[in-house]
Amino acid sequence: MPSPSLHEVSVQDIQLELIRRSRHNAFDGELVHKSLLKHRALWEEVLLDRQGIANYRTPGGLLVTGPIKLRDLPHNHWNADTLFVLTVSPAAARELAEVAKRDGWGGELQLHEDRDETDNALGGGPRDYGLLSVWWD
Repeated sequence: MPSPSLHEVSVQDIQLELIRRSRHNAFDGELVHKSLLKHRALWEEVLLDRQGIANYRTPGGLLVTGPIKLRDLPHNHWNADTLFVLTVSPAAARELAEVAKRDGWGGELQLHEDRDETDNALGGGPRDYGLLSVWWD
């Protein structure tokens, strides 16, 4: 059976493939990808990205290392270090954090349990999402 073309898959499927293909430092994309799929009922969306760092000397300028992924695209490398997982509920985020520990994802896990902060980061609410992030150095 032939693989679907890119225009036939969802943006989420593309993100999952980026996760699967990625491997750097302590991040093992194959392991995380497999674990995420095994526990698919706990999450709604996942994104592997790199947050930039504000340059307070030049407010309004580019975020430091924000667009670093552009530099590495010609090398077929997705230079991202943070996984964001939007879960169906805060309880599901806590459960997925336990899965991540048990399955050996590594990285620094952070549960984002302040609903106002999560709503603000997601651009609004009022859904009771859970949010988990994992950062690998």
